Amino acid sequence: MLLRRAWIEDLAKATALWLFLGVGMGWYYTVTYYGRSGWPMPLPDACAPLILYYFSVLNVAAWIQAVHWLALFPFAGILWVTTLTVTAPFFGGRRAEYGWTLVRFAVTTLPLAAPAPLMVYWAGQTGYGFSWNRMIAVALRQAGCVPWWWLTPLYVALAVVALAWQLLVYVKVFDLHGRKAMLHYLVSVMLLALLSCGLGTLASMPLRWWLE
Repeated sequence: MLLRRAWIEDLAKATALWLFLGVGMGWYYTVTYYGRSGWPMPLPDACAPLILYYFSVLNVAAWIQAVHWLALFPFAGILWVTTLTVTAPFFGGRRAEYGWTLVRFAVTTLPLAAPAPLMVYWAGQTGYGFSWNRMIAVALRQAGCVPWWWLTPLYVALAVVALAWQLLVYVKVFDLHGRKAMLHYLVSVMLLALLSCGLGTLASMPLRWWLE
């Protein structure tokens, strides 16, 4: 019973962290308009939600799209850790405790989530100070704001920090080094991309039937 409770607590912590990542990345792509000036980030659990989202994109109200976007980040994070955990023994790695691994990997996304409060404050600025309505309008793409020139370089730098942190955690968790680690990590990234494409496509069918 205690083990089950600890696993649920770990899952809740990891989910909260990945939701925070979703908020941070959501603000970045909202401001930069992904496909124009926004860049994909070099972190698997930040890129996989993009694939899932665009393969299951919905023609619905903006707030539902926002909920859809956020929900995909914990899903993608769990999918990423699950892929690594299941495949690690095939490359000579160990299979660590799953709930603990979820939290360890989710924590490494904090650098990319960190700018979210600043983005919220900036998006809500008007000539009279901060406006909650203005911030919500920007979040739902009913209003826009010009991104700072240094915004993308900042996010890329934070993503590199997060990736380096995740790689350190990866080595400690799975006890893989050198060529085996590189091969396992790259294979897992490719599997994650394929799974994201397939699951996003499958999920789009009931979601579109239900919501559109």
